[in-house]
Amino acid sequence: MVLEVLESAMNLKCTIGNTHGKRLDVLAGSKVMILQELNEPFLNMAVSKAATLLGAYDVNIVDNLAWDQDYMGRVFSFMADAIFVATMTHMCVQRFANQSTVPVVCMRSRTHASIQSLATMMAIIEEYGCLNGLNLAYFGPPHPVLNSYLLLCPILGINLKFMCCCKNNPVSPLLYKASENMTAKSHTALKACSEKEEVLKDATVIIAGPSNVNKINEFKLAIDDIDKQKRNHWIFFHTGPRGKEVDDKLFFHENSKTFVAFENFHYIAAALMANVMKDYKF
Repeated sequence: MVLEVLESAMNLKCTIGNTHGKRLDVLAGSKVMILQELNEPFLNMAVSKAATLLGAYDVNIVDNLAWDQDYMGRVFSFMADAIFVATMTHMCVQRFANQSTVPVVCMRSRTHASIQSLATMMAIIEEYGCLNGLNLAYFGPPHPVLNSYLLLCPILGINLKFMCCCKNNPVSPLLYKASENMTAKSHTALKACSEKEEVLKDATVIIAGPSNVNKINEFKLAIDDIDKQKRNHWIFFHTGPRGKEVDDKLFFHENSKTFVAFENFHYIAAALMANVMKDYKF
């Protein structure tokens, strides 16, 4: 499904490069619910934009939901044709989805950041034409998007190195073990690093994690750090929110594709929406 969604999203973007004021009838008359435990503005707008583009209507609910009430998925199913969820948990979303009679898509949880990670992968394909054999370096504090990369990289043939801690404070991402098993089967490489130079060496794609005010110096990244390790073409993404760990020179560098990835949010959301609701591919 991953490759199908990426291909569908890219086809949609090629067809409609500017979605402002555009409206298709793929999901005409459908209702899409955006259900958030915490407000995720970028994801909220991406899903809302995607719904509008495909001819659907959306409703946004931000509330501290009682996910342990198993009937909630069933009740909300009466009122929506698809439900996009952002929550601080993940297992509760699975229970919610099991009770639902309409498609449930996890936009963001403590474990996954599906839309953002897929939007970044889409931007990488747009740059290089393929993913197989690329070296991806993730540099920053642990984040749900890292867990998503841990699963996506072996599926897509990408080698992954990451640094999310220092030697004195070892941290293992939630899905590291699962990624190890997948990597062994896909014959890709996976490595946890504790030094900046090690994670950046031979990296084709560099992704900075979100800002952490307590670790600004530990995860400070600049053009010079990349140039020391890399002579070939590289691209950079920032997960957001951005802090002082990445300066303007890198954030706005010609090799930075951060805004391309953010633009791709609503194309990925549209491809997911069309796929789960109508089994439709662009």
